[in-house]
Amino acid sequence: MPFELLSRTRNGETRIALLSQGKLVEYYREPAQSASVVGNLYVGQVECVLKDVGAAFVKIGLEKNGFLPLREQESFCNEANGGALKTGQAVLVQVKKDPRGDKGAFLTRDIVLPGQYLLLMPNNRYYGVSRRVDQPQDAARARSLGQDLAQNRFGVIVRHAALSARREDVQREADELWERWLHVKQSAQSARPPALAYREPGMLEVLMRDYAARHELAVFSDDAQALPGQAVTPQEMDERWRACGVERQLSAALERVVPVPGGGTLVIDEREALTTIDVNSGICVTAAPGESLALAENLRAVGEAARQIRLRNLSGVILVDFIDMASDAEREQVQAALSQALADDRVKSVLHGFTRLGLMEMTRKRTRDSLLFTCTKPCAACAQTGRVRVD
Repeated sequence: MPFELLSRTRNGETRIALLSQGKLVEYYREPAQSASVVGNLYVGQVECVLKDVGAAFVKIGLEKNGFLPLREQESFCNEANGGALKTGQAVLVQVKKDPRGDKGAFLTRDIVLPGQYLLLMPNNRYYGVSRRVDQPQDAARARSLGQDLAQNRFGVIVRHAALSARREDVQREADELWERWLHVKQSAQSARPPALAYREPGMLEVLMRDYAARHELAVFSDDAQALPGQAVTPQEMDERWRACGVERQLSAALERVVPVPGGGTLVIDEREALTTIDVNSGICVTAAPGESLALAENLRAVGEAARQIRLRNLSGVILVDFIDMASDAEREQVQAALSQALADDRVKSVLHGFTRLGLMEMTRKRTRDSLLFTCTKPCAACAQTGRVRVD
């Protein structure tokens, strides 16, 4: 499936839109002074260790101290556990989630360096494959490839794109990521905390890395430094931005009610603890012979629900209230359709199935702020219970 990637820079702020078949599927704002720190590596200093909480607070040079769980994945603990953390200790950490509100960045010691074809994990020896590799024979081939590349030096997750790439290209990337890690590790040993040890590339480069290996990707940027030799003029970017209807689609994505092809609607409510998506039927509902009206409407809603989850960058716990269906077979069909609709999403989602109340329960990895918090601010006229658009 072809994608179009637009990067538009004005007054030091970059706005990035990813479109598929004319529909906006991802959107990012990167202010010059407050860009995301997800993926960055820091040499931090442990400020305090709270055993009852199971975490340490680490000073990494940001406004708020980062939150570092004491327990990590078992593969990391078995390989690189250097003993209990102590106050004042220097520690190399990576940001998994941006700071938000009164919460500092969420940190990990289990470092991951991503590439087009694989994810390199220098502090463990886990060999895995991407969730997009769904055929057993492909998974076995990918796992074997990962073990051959690692040579017991590091852990690795092999991405789906590696299966169709040349072996030498995947090997070259693995070697480059390993050399990058060795350089970071050496620099970190002499750094005085808190210090930035490695900065994750900007979102334009991340999106190019994640999509170019798997899809046909057309990239347009009006920043010659971001896309040397291929940048368009600001006037050309303005025309393309308007032609793609980016602002119109963005405004629609900030609405509570979203139309669904066929006449139905989605009602999306984003809250602190979870997000709910209510599927409502339209006035005129038709179904194929032998198919229930509820199933037909739910299947029509699945694609738009998946796009809104991705575009709005909804994360954490998500509950989808589909129209009541009569059988487990119909529910399984809707769950399979939703899983397929989310297949191109870069962010990991897990479908946990239908609850006893008939709600589809899913979780999606949280990294950056949602679109609502990216593009709006609290409304001063209503005691900050609502939000208003930020231009």
